Parts: sequence; structure tokens; C-alpha cells
Amino acid sequence: MEPKFGVYIKFNGFIIVILVGYILIVKAYEWFVHLQNWNHYAFLEGTSMRHHPVVDGIFQIAWIIATASLYQALQLEVKKLLYPIGFVVGVEALIIAVRDVIHRMNDDAEECFLRSSQDVIVWLAVLIYFYFTLYILEKLFLLKERRTTQLVPASTETRTICTLEEVQ
Repeated sequence: MEPKFGVYIKFNGFIIVILVGYILIVKAYEWFVHLQNWNHYAFLEGTSMRHHPVVDGIFQIAWIIATASLYQALQLEVKKLLYPIGFVVGVEALIIAVRDVIHRMNDDAEECFLRSSQDVIVWLAVLIYFYFTLYILEKLFLLKERRTTQLVPASTETRTICTLEEVQ
């Protein structure tokens, strides 16, 4: 793989970190505003439960951990650190999809996140871009790991380790 392509893929990863970090800052501000009035929010059942301040705070912590994990994955080039962000995005996408299906079945399209087919296409394009970037990053890290293990020469000579008593 070309080194320039590897830099480009890591750049895409950093773009994701910057965008998610910005959204986290905005959402954290909104969460603090909601948290000041959290006793006014009834703990609703069903699809509205995701927007309760307590549940939103738990997801906020998960997003922070996942974003920090992605940043560390890009810095250290460790593919296992890519999994948390993929999991959190998948859970959020699943929540959005299920919520929209339930609202459409109940003829309550005004409450849907994806109101038109154009929204669905953009949402799917963003998800495909995100997961494809994670997949290519994983392949890039695996390729670099293979290169470093191949460059280390295997020592054929055996060394005997002597204790201090045996030397004297």
C-alpha cells in the first residue's frame, strides 16, 4: 500500500475524531442545560426514553470513551481500539432505525429522525463512509503490523543465560 494512501486514510480517521468531538461538545452543553431541569422530565417509556437526561448522559460517556479510543487507535495504530466507536455508532443507528420504524407504524411521521428518502440516503452514505473508513484503517494497521514483524530478523543462534554464581 502506498504511504500516501495510508496518510489519507488516517486523515479521514482524524476528520471523524474532530467531527465527533465537536458534536460531543455541543451535546454536552445541551446535556448540562437538560440536567439542570431533569426533574421536569418524566422517565418516559418507549422511544422517547433515549432523550431523558440520565440516558443521554450515559450515552455521552460512551461517546467520549469511544472517541478517545478512536484517537488512540489512530495514534498507536492498534486495530482493537477501533471497535468501541463502531459499536457506539451501531447502537445509535439501531436506535434511530427502530424508533423511526415504530413512529411510521403508528402514523406519527413528524417525530421521525429520517423524515424523507433524501434523509435516509444521506444517513446511509454517512454510515457507509464511517464503517468503510474503519475497515480500511483496520486493514492499514494490520498491514503495518505485518511489515514490522517481517522486518525483525529471527535470531538463529541460541544464547545461554548464566547466573552471577556460575560466572564467578
